[in-house]
Amino acid sequence: MPQQSHRSTRTLVALLWALVAPAAMTAERPNIVFMMVDNLGYGDIGVYGGGAVRGAPTPHIDSLARDGLRLTNFNVEPECTPSRSALMTGRMPVRSALSGAVARPGTKPGLAPWEVTMAELLKDAGYATAMYGKWHLGEHEGRLPTDQGFDEWYGIPRSSVEALSNQQAGYSKSIYPMQQVMEGVAGQPSKSLGDYDARMRALIDAEVTRRSVAFIKEQTAADKPFFLYVPFTLPHSPALPNPRYDQPGKSAYQNVLREIDGNAGDILAALKEAGVEQNTIVVWTSDNGPETLQGPGIPYGAQSDPGPFRGEFPSAWEGAIRTPALIRWPGQIPAGRSSNGIVSIVDFYSTFAHMLGIEGSIPSDRAIDSVDQSALFLGKSDESARDHVMFFYDGDLLAIKWRNYKAHLVLRNPIDVGPVRQAGQNVVYGVKQTPGYPWIFDYENDPKELWNIAAPNSWIARPVAQIQGAYMASVKKFPNLKPGAEKP
Repeated sequence: MPQQSHRSTRTLVALLWALVAPAAMTAERPNIVFMMVDNLGYGDIGVYGGGAVRGAPTPHIDSLARDGLRLTNFNVEPECTPSRSALMTGRMPVRSALSGAVARPGTKPGLAPWEVTMAELLKDAGYATAMYGKWHLGEHEGRLPTDQGFDEWYGIPRSSVEALSNQQAGYSKSIYPMQQVMEGVAGQPSKSLGDYDARMRALIDAEVTRRSVAFIKEQTAADKPFFLYVPFTLPHSPALPNPRYDQPGKSAYQNVLREIDGNAGDILAALKEAGVEQNTIVVWTSDNGPETLQGPGIPYGAQSDPGPFRGEFPSAWEGAIRTPALIRWPGQIPAGRSSNGIVSIVDFYSTFAHMLGIEGSIPSDRAIDSVDQSALFLGKSDESARDHVMFFYDGDLLAIKWRNYKAHLVLRNPIDVGPVRQAGQNVVYGVKQTPGYPWIFDYENDPKELWNIAAPNSWIARPVAQIQGAYMASVKKFPNLKPGAEKP
């Protein structure tokens, strides 16, 4: 349907909910708390092989696996902005001109106002909505969280990598002003609270947690269902732990892991104390795999671990795009389950809509790549609703993952493996190669993606080509947005 028609429909849906379901919504519809950390690898958390093994136990995060569902084949995007775009819109970020974190020169960065976000769907259905943490989907008025369905927000519009800018030789605010810590409420301009420097970098996630806890208490007291999106800034470099977690004898990164677990524990405790633990869907995940390209040789560089997989962001190697993902909903999602089915971060959009009975609000005037995984999550099926996922970066189709195979079409950071990296030698950020033919790996039998099996498996080209063809047909029907565009 045309854009204006769809907006009008959303307004009508919101009015209908306000009339027919204000008192029943808390009991019938669960709250949603979505916690997402920044650049944490598969091997950092206890239930994924890290935790105490890394010298930093993660008991609070691990409890979500005990009480809910652990995904072992959860796929994100190659970089921060694309993962956030996919989560918010239910669309592959290449469709939104956000398949990379860096905006094209001369364009306005961020999510186009035309996009219908998860927060907008839930707000229209009567939910209170808040975002605290790292947005990275726009820094100008019109493209901040409160312009995209959130009632309020606090945090940073861009990346933590900028927190040490003012400590670098030759830096000047007149050339590039320090990123600001910001807050805002819907209907009003957001305001700056001060520079996001090294001091604030160590303190911000504690404030994100404090505000999250307060929001839970406030909405529970108001008897209103809520959507709380908590995109923490840690462990992205510079990995500076809060002084509360700065334990002597531990590395900065170990203390950061302890803080990440502690912050999750505080939010989980707030849900229990408020009496809404049983009626709240909790998701805990990471937006990307490791970011060792700035460490460990760099002070406070991230030292994240990809677990059994190869690579780091921004690439389509498993270590970059496969991260922990834990989902808890007591009494609805069976406890102690694990699934190795392919699930994408884009899938939460449709899955939440179906769980809440608001799938009719999903836009029909654009390509939606999100698939409903509620049967898998709720234990009604052992099979994922998808058998493939595509990975784009900066407009390039990097790879297609299909069943237990992955075909790499464009290679990013191809030197990031084994003996090629010597002591003190960091990855060359952004190296790109296009092989003469796709590199194919059986990632189940070869999780490090070391053995290219393309020659005896040329047959895989057919399903891969079919997936590409379906995508190209969808673009012909619903053209991708252009960088900085307000709408198609």
